Amino acid sequence: MGRRPGLVAWVLVLAAGWVALATLGYRTRDADSRLYAEIVARMSEAPAASWIAPEFPPGWFMSGPFREHPVGLFVPAAAVARLGYPALQAGYALNALYQVLTIVLLQRLAAALVPGLEARALGWLVQFLPIAFTFRIRANHEQAVLLCLVAALYGVERARRRPRWALLTVAALVGLLLVKGVLAVFGPALCALWLLARRLAAPGSAPAGRAAWLGLASGVVAMAATAGLYELLYRQATGEPFWPFYLARQLGVAAAAGEGWGLAAKAYNLAWYLGRVLWFPFPWSLALVVAAWHIRRLPWRSGLAVNDEPAARGALAGSLFALATVVLYVGLFSLSDRRADRYIFPVYYAVGAAGGVAALGASARLRRLAAALDRPWVPAAVWAVTFVAHLFAGRLGLPTVKVWAP
Repeated sequence: MGRRPGLVAWVLVLAAGWVALATLGYRTRDADSRLYAEIVARMSEAPAASWIAPEFPPGWFMSGPFREHPVGLFVPAAAVARLGYPALQAGYALNALYQVLTIVLLQRLAAALVPGLEARALGWLVQFLPIAFTFRIRANHEQAVLLCLVAALYGVERARRRPRWALLTVAALVGLLLVKGVLAVFGPALCALWLLARRLAAPGSAPAGRAAWLGLASGVVAMAATAGLYELLYRQATGEPFWPFYLARQLGVAAAAGEGWGLAAKAYNLAWYLGRVLWFPFPWSLALVVAAWHIRRLPWRSGLAVNDEPAARGALAGSLFALATVVLYVGLFSLSDRRADRYIFPVYYAVGAAGGVAALGASARLRRLAAALDRPWVPAAVWAVTFVAHLFAGRLGLPTVKVWAP
């Protein structure tokens, strides 16, 4: 099935979404998004040389230099605003672009593991995750982080056969650092988990594996070099350090005693995050639970699954990766007393994608529905409908669906 109709559909609906945001002067109720939108607007009016050191706008919870995150999220939006797009809506417009690119890359990443129908169906299945409705129109980091992670994974996957694709992994990991700072450490970890899951479920040739690992190592080196250059440029612009202040704040808050370091407090954190893992990718989270039970009962031989069917091995690799992602994110954030839905945002899409594929394999009815909707323009149409629904839900002041508060 050709990609051109799908590409044309995505371009049209994204352009329409940008026009709608600008025409309506849309602003979300999310406090972080409003803060970041204001930072972008102020940056767009300032000289580009000062963009590395934005400040808190007047009236917010802090004042002075903004060192909560690096400026990777703000710079593209400020550039779009400088070109004439309404400055307070530029962050939302870029978020929409990141959503679209994530969906397209997610389909292509899935196509490396499972048959075409399942991979293409993810283009609309993941848009119905509860977390997708919550974060449909935002100006904060989560969608950009997810895009960088999916791009990095796609890069290492393609590098298993064509080494030049490792350049995408390097670029995505550097972008992740510039967007999310210290939490960019999850990027290399997830790439390594992907390669391990792929090798466990379907071993590749040694040269291909070495090329992917070398690309990942190059990405880590590039992240370190970028961090050093960022510090140098920030000091040149402000005369003050960035990373020492940023790390002291981020790691200091994460290590704060909060409700205590007792076993009961950590068990509560674990339950809190696992509740999110079940709800925000629902109902595909339930399908992954069933798949995990079957994985547990698989016969294994020399570390490899007995089932040699390529589709089965690919689905197995995807399920293993999703489960490992849950363990990594939930395990680490459960040790901290900082709790927020957004902290484990990539987990919801890993679970949703793997669970969606498992559900398509288990349900003949869902598979027939996927076959009926197997048109290149369907994901773009679904995005357009849900985007418009979110626009007007926000303007009407309708409530959002949440599980228990932090």
